[in-house]
Amino acid sequence: MIAMAVKTDSENSAISPLFGKAKYFALVDKDEKITFLANIEKSGIKAINLLINKGVKTLLMSHIGERPFQTALNANLDIYFVGKERVEIREAITKFKNGEYPNATTIDSSLFMGGKGDHHHHH
Repeated sequence: MIAMAVKTDSENSAISPLFGKAKYFALVDKDEKITFLANIEKSGIKAINLLINKGVKTLLMSHIGERPFQTALNANLDIYFVGKERVEIREAITKFKNGEYPNATTIDSSLFMGGKGDHHHHH
């Protein structure tokens, strides 16, 4: 099962730039059937646990906080970065299946974590 944070509960919704505070999660099964889950938690870590309980193994996201990201990694979820441009659910599924998204563990985490003020830190 694939999950992505989305803005509305319709199939042409765009992936939300937020994760923990997204209004809904789109869940996509192996037959590409889409179901929607209201994000009642409003917390990234709780949302990860909610998705895991629903059988999610893969997460497509544009932004996620450090703690939810670590929680997801610790639960052996595969996490992929869809970029910052607007992308709708179906398009994201297609691109994911075509291998166009990088695994989040292979790219610079500043691309998908933190706010505007985080880019001047040099580690």
